[in-house]
Amino acid sequence: MGNLMQRIYTSTGFWLALLMALSQALNAFRAFTDPVGFAAYLGLPLVDVQDIGFVHVYGLRALFIALLVGLFLWQKDLRAVQWTAVAALVMPLGDVLLTVNAGASTGTVVRHVLIAVVVGATALLIWRWRRAQA
Repeated sequence: MGNLMQRIYTSTGFWLALLMALSQALNAFRAFTDPVGFAAYLGLPLVDVQDIGFVHVYGLRALFIALLVGLFLWQKDLRAVQWTAVAALVMPLGDVLLTVNAGASTGTVVRHVLIAVVVGATALLIWRWRRAQA
């Protein structure tokens, strides 16, 4: 078992998942400390400041994702992280559609596409690593 735990740290997918969890924690922090600025950063600026609650909802969900992935990594459960990453693809792909429809800048849309690529690569790399370990 100890050997497996040491090998987990050699997985690029592990480190990408840790980066994913940390970036979601940062998103949650930003959503609560500067909701107007964070909404603009996402490519969906607020039209009415009273809509800040929706940014806070985003922040709560980002915090949940950060904690969930962090707990799976703490438990060395890369299978759960892999499937979480697969399911999580709906978010950056949805963000691409939302920002395109909102007329966001090309840079913002590309950032969401790149996030989807990293999330997908995380799932794929963990899957390949797990298969190699079997």
